[in-house]
Amino acid sequence: MMRSLWSGVAGLTTHQLEMDVIGNNIANVNTTAYKSQATGFSDVLYQTVKNGTGAGENVATTNAAQVGLGSKVSSIYTNISKSGSMQTTGNALDMMITGDAFFVISPDSQTRNFSRDGAFTIDEQGSLVTQNNGFYVMGVMGDGGITPGANVTRLDLITDATKTIGGTATSASYFRGNIDSLDSSFEEAGGKSLRLEVFGNDGRTYTLKFNLTGGGDDADNTFMLSLASIQDQEGNLLQNTTETNINLVYSKSSGKLIDAGGNADGIVNLSFGGGASMIGPLNIDFSNTTNYAGTTAAHHSSIYAYKGDVQGLNVGYANGTMTDLSITDNGSVFAKYSNGQTVKIAQIAVAEFNNAMGLEKVGDNLYAESLNSGEAQIMDVTINGGYLTSGVLESSNVDLSKEFTDMITTQRGFQANSRVITTSDEMLQILRGLKR
Repeated sequence: MMRSLWSGVAGLTTHQLEMDVIGNNIANVNTTAYKSQATGFSDVLYQTVKNGTGAGENVATTNAAQVGLGSKVSSIYTNISKSGSMQTTGNALDMMITGDAFFVISPDSQTRNFSRDGAFTIDEQGSLVTQNNGFYVMGVMGDGGITPGANVTRLDLITDATKTIGGTATSASYFRGNIDSLDSSFEEAGGKSLRLEVFGNDGRTYTLKFNLTGGGDDADNTFMLSLASIQDQEGNLLQNTTETNINLVYSKSSGKLIDAGGNADGIVNLSFGGGASMIGPLNIDFSNTTNYAGTTAAHHSSIYAYKGDVQGLNVGYANGTMTDLSITDNGSVFAKYSNGQTVKIAQIAVAEFNNAMGLEKVGDNLYAESLNSGEAQIMDVTINGGYLTSGVLESSNVDLSKEFTDMITTQRGFQANSRVITTSDEMLQILRGLKR
């Protein structure tokens, strides 16, 4: 039989396989984060019909005469390094990786696969999973970061531990304003009433009612601040067992504070006991109060109490419930709570490979490690300059113009190889006709 027949068959087989690859690329033109493939050909075993010779006394060297036996598919490689375009979705849980990394995905919390598809959602158990097939997205829980080679687990974002956050007690407050010695409210029973709302260490709100009176002497620059009552948020009175009277002394000449509870800096530490022990202790700053006479006939003190310090810190906060989730560019997942707090609860891990083109496709937009890819290197996405973008997905990197061009050349190659077979067949027919 003629060698050209088998060369033609080999050519048909390789071009048919290349057409299969092209067809798969075009079929996945809209598959999220799909990486296109290309076929590599190589020639096959050669038959030597004449050996080469070395130089002699009267002749030069001659080359070997070899006839090839066709072509074969030597590789089908994945264009893994080319990123697809950005597709905006508006879903905060959709993520796109900029860089060479892959998300770590697990079908069963144990097996590790890898993907560039960042279409994520929350399942009924509160875990972060892939939208298409419900596979677990892996990372590290808690407020820590991802160290190289970290042991990753599935990300359970909405659980009993993360749905709510306990409150923190108010640890500082301050009084601001002016005390007018001629204020008529000082003559009323109990004196001038002041209110301060604080958070207890149980996350509940409590109202402290203070009475401001004269200092118990004839001086018009001394005053007494007393804690009259404490109420919880239901209006119930709480008993306090600690001393809460604070003497305030002001300069007669400048009207500025000289002493508060024996402290020249104007800061008094107020502690609570008994039924009010969940409050405080409070560092109360009186340094922003003054003692000036009013300029109008209606003398009125303009002093008020505020929770937190003058920098707005140590305000505390109430108990809160989760209202939203957000993901930053390094994969950190933050929970937002109804009390205004934002807490990091997890971080998405990524993996890189020495040879990402060596990864094996296993379907469902997933890849698996192979001997040629190297072992997955678990890391923070920002270590090598990459980052995540929320609300967008990576599109397929299939270039239709290239695929259609490859389709044309593949079709022509298939036709040419089929012509080799038919022409060889005609030559065999002629040989058979010589016998007649």
